[in-house]
Amino acid sequence: MATTLTRWNPLSDMAELRNAMDRMFDSNIRPVFRQNGEDLGPTTLGMDVTETNDEYVVTAAVPGIAPEDVNIEIEDDTLTISGEFTQRHKDESEQHIRQELRYGSFKRALRLPPTIEADKAEANFEHGVLRLVLPKKPEARSRTLKITPNGVIEQTPKSAS
Repeated sequence: MATTLTRWNPLSDMAELRNAMDRMFDSNIRPVFRQNGEDLGPTTLGMDVTETNDEYVVTAAVPGIAPEDVNIEIEDDTLTISGEFTQRHKDESEQHIRQELRYGSFKRALRLPPTIEADKAEANFEHGVLRLVLPKKPEARSRTLKITPNGVIEQTPKSAS
């Protein structure tokens, strides 16, 4: 019976761990606070990002925060939204039976495509929902090419869907 000796390579184990961590962060799983088996909401600011032919739209829920207390920064290709959920003054005669509302600062950064015209961004804040519209540069918009009977190609902007 032949015995095979395999040399241990710690670098391959570290590479496997890194691949597992990358898969975890690439998945669509959002961490949640749990207390007594109940989900208490996401630990980060939730965002929806949609794309049209002309723009990207970022929507974030920030209930209970005044528009002037939400900070929006676009630096290079990173969008950062930050602010703070403040707690009202607690009356000494009150005793919390349950306290689930989040308090404290939040910050969420999102990498943007380099095709954004950041200086033309528009923000709208209504009923605790932030809606940020980020227009695309004209050269990044889809175009439709058509060949005419004369062989000339016509280039027209693709209609937004």
